[in-house]
Amino acid sequence: MNIRKSLRPIILVFFAVALLTGVLVDLLSKRGIDPEVIFFGNLFLFILTVFSFWVLNRGLRSATTLGFTSSVYGSFLAKLVFSATAVVLYAWQKGDQKNMPALFVCMFLYLIYSFFEVKGLMALLLKKK
Repeated sequence: MNIRKSLRPIILVFFAVALLTGVLVDLLSKRGIDPEVIFFGNLFLFILTVFSFWVLNRGLRSATTLGFTSSVYGSFLAKLVFSATAVVLYAWQKGDQKNMPALFVCMFLYLIYSFFEVKGLMALLLKKK
């Protein structure tokens, strides 16, 4: 399995969420969920996941265990720090007007992206063996 094939589900999730967010703008707004936050959160998580996938894929190709372990920790810390920074900046900028339901949707998207990232990397690892 090549890298493009492993990234395909991640790309499909991005476009599916973007399309659903665009189509369901009225429904989301009626339910008190800001579609703009979901759209930008989805974009942010997509970019972060692709970066993390790239770092972990390089770690899989590392000749040493230390290289692989460093890529796992680096990827995890990067996702954690960038995600936490984005949430703090959003909350600071919006103050009392922050949209918590949209943040919870983004947290769920984080889990979905992480699932497909690990699934794709596992497929690459099994193919490598």
